[in-house]
Amino acid sequence: MTQRYSDEQLGAAAAAFAAGQVTYDESRSVALPPVPETEPMVPLGVRVPPALAQRVRAAADQAGVPYSQLVREWIELGLTDMAGDLTVSVAVLRRAIAHAAQTGHAA
Repeated sequence: MTQRYSDEQLGAAAAAFAAGQVTYDESRSVALPPVPETEPMVPLGVRVPPALAQRVRAAADQAGVPYSQLVREWIELGLTDMAGDLTVSVAVLRRAIAHAAQTGHAA
């Protein structure tokens, strides 16, 4: 749970800091926030027919991943193929192979 401070408390803390009344205990260990595992995501709106949306969600369920992750991977594979680029993440490659093996189709 996140601690909430009132405006008065924040003002008092800022005044104490400005007055040099804040002390530091460098011997205490602190827990730093976790480093983000992925880069920030940008929403991308795509309109598809309901039947196609159902197929994508079913494929994501079968793969055990969120549908947005599966769509990102498919986009990455398609762009990689179009560019003739041989660089693609191992996770994407594994999922494409697993999908092809399960469905009998190329990803």
